[in-house]
Amino acid sequence: MRYSKRLPNTSWFYSVIFVLLGLVLSTYTVSKAQTVDSSSLNADDVKTWSMPHKWSLSFGGVLMNGNVTPALLTMGEGYLGGGIPIESPYGFGLSIDYNINSSLRFFFDGNFYTYRKQVGTEGQNSTSPWVFEMNNYTTNQISFNENAYFYLQTTGLRLGTKYGFQKNNFRPWAGAGIGFYAWKADYATADRSGSWGSDNGTTTGVTFLLGVDYIFSRESKNPIMITIYCDLASPVANPVIEDLFHDGWTWNNAGGNHIMGPSRLGLSIGLFY
Repeated sequence: MRYSKRLPNTSWFYSVIFVLLGLVLSTYTVSKAQTVDSSSLNADDVKTWSMPHKWSLSFGGVLMNGNVTPALLTMGEGYLGGGIPIESPYGFGLSIDYNINSSLRFFFDGNFYTYRKQVGTEGQNSTSPWVFEMNNYTTNQISFNENAYFYLQTTGLRLGTKYGFQKNNFRPWAGAGIGFYAWKADYATADRSGSWGSDNGTTTGVTFLLGVDYIFSRESKNPIMITIYCDLASPVANPVIEDLFHDGWTWNNAGGNHIMGPSRLGLSIGLFY
């Protein structure tokens, strides 16, 4: 059986990450320049916000990037070393931050993530070494009467810290957190009304963040904050699904799959209290 070697199209994602890093560095450079050459600026230009508001509440969404290794693939598609690109990857969540000062804060957030990968096409065959094994090595193909997808969705709670610096309206920062996640893996129809098999479980893991806040109307009663950030790393799930597609067929995903895209680009809007 011959597998194609299709590289995932990740250039757009990493381009945005580089832009974000550039924004962080340029903001830092500008802030340093203002500090060194403060004589040429008025007092308001170099003033660091005193952070009168301890709490902030933010809501936002993420687009995810990564690979998946499902039990089977549509004909003509093949596994690469790290799997194949995920489809329809997105997430959203709510975050509560407690600001110790303008640099250090703790955060607690809740998030939902989901992605899928088509594994079967109506009227066509799919294939994989696993199918070959389940068929006692007589055939490596299985047919479908309707489109089939592998879904993985995750709900998680995370606690962590963020640290950065604040000058004028910008606040670049880096952070890390540890989360507890509940996941569900499912092979289902496009509308998810039918399923060939599923498994669920829980896991924990550490994630890392890098972002920039832009704070509007800092001296108002409830300043508004817009944040663009990268959210990196993902725990791995190892689903075991019995009687998948046929009685007696067991898929043991020993290698595991990320419960969310291991690279995530997010945008959120927040309000200080």
